[in-house]
Amino acid sequence: MLKQLILNEAGVVSHSKLWSNIAYLAGTIKFIMLPDPSADIWFAYLGIVGSAAVASKLIQMKYGDSK
Repeated sequence: MLKQLILNEAGVVSHSKLWSNIAYLAGTIKFIMLPDPSADIWFAYLGIVGSAAVASKLIQMKYGDSK
């Protein structure tokens, strides 16, 4: 199951999946380390992570594999 975070459908490492998940992890760790994040920080963090996921799905739907 964890392989799906970095592998594409062919079982090959997907660099876009790998690096986006590393970026999400780094951002999440930094967010967790904040002593008492304000509402603005919460909105920024959730907006960035949420919009990146939505943009990724839209791009996948538009330009994804058409096998």
